[in-house]
Formats: sequence, structure tokens, C-alpha cells
Amino acid sequence: SEGEHYDPEDEPVFVEEIKRNSNDLLALVNDVLFLSRVDARMVEVNRQPADFAASFDAHCHMGWSGNTNPELKTIIENPYEHLIVDIDEHLLGDVIEKLIQNAVFYTKEGIIRAKYVYRANNLIIAIEDTGNGLTEGAKQHLFDRFTDKSHAHLGTGLTLPIVKGLVELMEGTIEVTSEVGIGTTVWVNIPCEVTSNS
Repeated sequence: SEGEHYDPEDEPVFVEEIKRNSNDLLALVNDVLFLSRVDARMVEVNRQPADFAASFDAHCHMGWSGNTNPELKTIIENPYEHLIVDIDEHLLGDVIEKLIQNAVFYTKEGIIRAKYVYRANNLIIAIEDTGNGLTEGAKQHLFDRFTDKSHAHLGTGLTLPIVKGLVELMEGTIEVTSEVGIGTTVWVNIPCEVTSNS
């Protein structure tokens, strides 16, 4: 029609935009379906003896594998060569990866540190960052659904609610400490029994 102009050179841009929007929609649908399964307790927790010391390193590296920011340093503090505990290694690994991905996005420079300790039949995992930190109001709504749509790869607004749901499925707890301008630490506590460690 009058006033419209089609330029074939624009076609690759349109195609990429359609692909991106399709991927975003697919991610949203997948997250909604998965969270629905978590809510209905249809996600099975399969606890088996696993070497958390080894898997912790692997999941940390997976979590920040997409980081290309030279201003961001990543640190793993792993106190054990081996720590065999009865956990769902897959679900707990998913939690660690999602928390690190979230920290990577919000930390433009400085450090992300992942660490854990085993104490009194509990794994206590901490993901620390030197990002912008959170206000008290933001902390109160951190695990609310559909509140964080600010970026594509975590933009369904369901990443942290899924993390919270998975932690609770594993009979654990999750807490956040944060200070504006200083950074944020997410603490995950998972009850489990140690089989052996060294």
C-alpha cells in the first residue's frame, strides 16, 4: 500500500527478531510448565550418594560459562577434594547454575564467589557478588513471579521462583543478604548426610 516500502536487505533482521521472540516465548512456556510441576510437587527428588566437591566445581563453571566480561573475576572456594553426600545432584546443580547466571548478569565488574561448607548435616552454599546490591523493597519481592523481565536469558521472571521452589522441594531454605552498592549473597541450605569426605 501507499507509504509502505519493502527492502529485501531488512529481511535478515526480521528473521532474527522472529527467532529471538520465538525463543523467548519457548523459554517462558517451559518455565511456566516446570514451575507448575514444582508447585504440584511433581518434580521428583532423587537423593543418591554423590561427590558434591566434584559436582560443585562443574556446576559453577557451567553457571558462568557465558561470561565474557574481562572486568568480572570468578572464584570457587571448595574445601574438600571429595565430599560424598546424599543429594539430588541434578536439581541442586540446576539451583547453583541459575544463581550464578543471575549473579553474572547483575555484576558488571568485581567478583563472583561460589563457596560452600558442610556443617551439622547441612550443605550451606553461598553465591556472592559485588553487583549493585538490592534495596529492602527489592529483597522482599526477589522471589515473586514475573517481577524480573529485564533481560532475555533470565527474562521470564521465573528464574528465582524456580530456584526457591527447587530448594524447598529438597527440604532446604534460601536466604538473601544484600547492601546497595556493595553486593548480594544468596545462601542455600540443604539438609543431607555425609557418606565420606577427604
